[in-house]
Amino acid sequence: MNETIEQYTIFRSARRKTAAIQVDEKGVSIRVPEWVTDQWIEAWISKKQGWISQKQAVMSQNLKTFCLKTEKGSLFPFLGNEYVLDWCHGDRWGVVFEGAKLLVVMGKRRSNTKSDSERVEAFLKKWFKEQAEQVIAERVKYWADKKNVKYNSLKFKSFKRRWGSCSAQGEITFNWRLVFADKNIIDYVVIHELSHLTHLNHSPKFWALVERHCPDWKEKRSYLQSKNAWVLW
Repeated sequence: MNETIEQYTIFRSARRKTAAIQVDEKGVSIRVPEWVTDQWIEAWISKKQGWISQKQAVMSQNLKTFCLKTEKGSLFPFLGNEYVLDWCHGDRWGVVFEGAKLLVVMGKRRSNTKSDSERVEAFLKKWFKEQAEQVIAERVKYWADKKNVKYNSLKFKSFKRRWGSCSAQGEITFNWRLVFADKNIIDYVVIHELSHLTHLNHSPKFWALVERHCPDWKEKRSYLQSKNAWVLW
């Protein structure tokens, strides 16, 4: 049963044995065992209020700093580098890198209902997804061969809260926005999801397997957590 008390959303689970607090761009989630009383939850939240406020402040700053906006002069990441976004009109749609500039060339056909920025955003999302499919597929093949594991399918989606997933059926899925990050960050997420083919959990054995191929996974995970605003674009 899920319930909302003021600005907190409470998730009760018969399978959960401990209480946990999650702070993200959607708010504050309290996850507790089914048997925990409302009085205990309220007292616990009160005790954790300072920690929650600190996390919310960091989240707010990250959203302000890293949230991407489709406007001329804004910074857009691609494979770990940042480029100044600009656009112009031309014969056909395309993307051109001019030093530190990411120039979108817009096709001649105009729209009576959408602004230039809306048209550029739609095209850029399609373009970034195409780049992600190429880059990440190559890294998945490399690491699957290196780890000697097999997956059944590879997909790309527009996740809003995660960078990748692995199902029990061996279906690997990545957030195409991962292409914003440097390749060594991409490799960490690829290694993470491929390791789930061996351990479909986050047990100590799973993390030991991740660490075998990515010793600095904690730093890379922290880096991605600081870029959560990327997934909002």
